Amino acid sequence: MSRPTHLDVEFPAPDGLILRGRLSFPDGPGPYPAITMAHGYGAVKEQTLLRLADMFTEAGLAVLVHDHRTFGASDGTPRQDIDPWRQIEDWRRALTYLEARPEVDADRIGLWGSSYAGGHALVLGATDRRLKAVVAQVPTISGFEQSRRRVAPDNLPALEARPRRRRMRPTGR
Repeated sequence: MSRPTHLDVEFPAPDGLILRGRLSFPDGPGPYPAITMAHGYGAVKEQTLLRLADMFTEAGLAVLVHDHRTFGASDGTPRQDIDPWRQIEDWRRALTYLEARPEVDADRIGLWGSSYAGGHALVLGATDRRLKAVVAQVPTISGFEQSRRRVAPDNLPALEARPRRRRMRPTGR
């Protein structure tokens, strides 16, 4: 069995930042069905996704795994800043990049998100018609409610008293 082809790739975010990832292709002739994958809350592609991507590639899919802006190899400051609407917007750029690749069948692209990115996958699946399949593994729907479940009941008043960063719609920044 031949090994998949791995390419380090980059593509622009809407505001000029460069997002980076790894694109993998199976052995054999394309174009291939494809998926794009991203990690959850504060993780980078090397933490688990590359191993999973290899399994999908060995099963015959092209796979793009990228780091969200401000994480891993992707540009952006402040580092490790989490902005869900920008991450969703950037993931749309990953889809655009993937569908433009000649090795990819642009009519057969899916998306796979885990944890925090699983929540993003639900948003993208509901709003981006290019997607033909969506996997949301243990998706975060409400970060605040998820945090409440991890805190002992007597510590809830302190958690609830903390100011929350809230975004109800994209900021357009």
